[in-house]
Amino acid sequence: MAEQKKDTDDHLLVGSVVKAFRVLEAFDRPHRSMGFSEISRVTGLEKSAAQRAAHTLWRLGYLDKAPGSGEYRLSLRCQDIGMRFAEANRIVEAVAPYITLLRRKTRASVNLTMLDRTETVFVQRHTTVEMLGNKLGVRARLPAYCTATGIAMLSQLPDADVAAILAESDLKPHMPNTIWQVDDIMQRVRAARHDRFAFGVEEDIASDITLACGFTDPATGDVAALGLSYFSGTTTVEEVQAQARELLISVVDNLARELAGN
Repeated sequence: MAEQKKDTDDHLLVGSVVKAFRVLEAFDRPHRSMGFSEISRVTGLEKSAAQRAAHTLWRLGYLDKAPGSGEYRLSLRCQDIGMRFAEANRIVEAVAPYITLLRRKTRASVNLTMLDRTETVFVQRHTTVEMLGNKLGVRARLPAYCTATGIAMLSQLPDADVAAILAESDLKPHMPNTIWQVDDIMQRVRAARHDRFAFGVEEDIASDITLACGFTDPATGDVAALGLSYFSGTTTVEEVQAQARELLISVVDNLARELAGN
């Protein structure tokens, strides 16, 4: 993996663009709408810089002004960026029929995740009724080191890259079952690489059993995983392994061959 460069080392980096994205990324559930002063406080930008960035994003259509207060909020155009990612990404395009198959053949929630350095990003989630109570939050991101899909994706990388990602991660227990010590995580990644799947039982989300297989798009280097998540109140690890492990491995093998051939 490429070494992460500091902003001060990159002479091609446009500071005003960086500030604009800092403003966009500041909006979330606790900050649904903000004026200049709050944007400045949340982003750490000077008020004048926050004002210029927010005004520019408003003129471009990526921010709206809330009726009455005049505060800024994200516009629907922001969603277009995510939709364009889904349209342009080879994995998202290729995975659709395989997700349909897994939904038909299993009783599981089916997840497509992709690796964003230290985080597992849920790109697609098809949730069963039993799993509706397990909310991932607005951003649908979880630490890679403590999710079955994350471990499955890390198993696609060389040990040196995995070690570098873990060095950047905030390793800590999220649940009683969380495996968070570096040596234990590395052992788990190597086991997933050997077995071709990873299991997680209530390590990041309560009442969750997840079986995951990782794969890589050789054309882009994107690392992803397909995960099957079950409500632990209605099944066991042994039942999940017996019913779904070989199916998921076979599906991911076919998907990987399709990506390699395109």
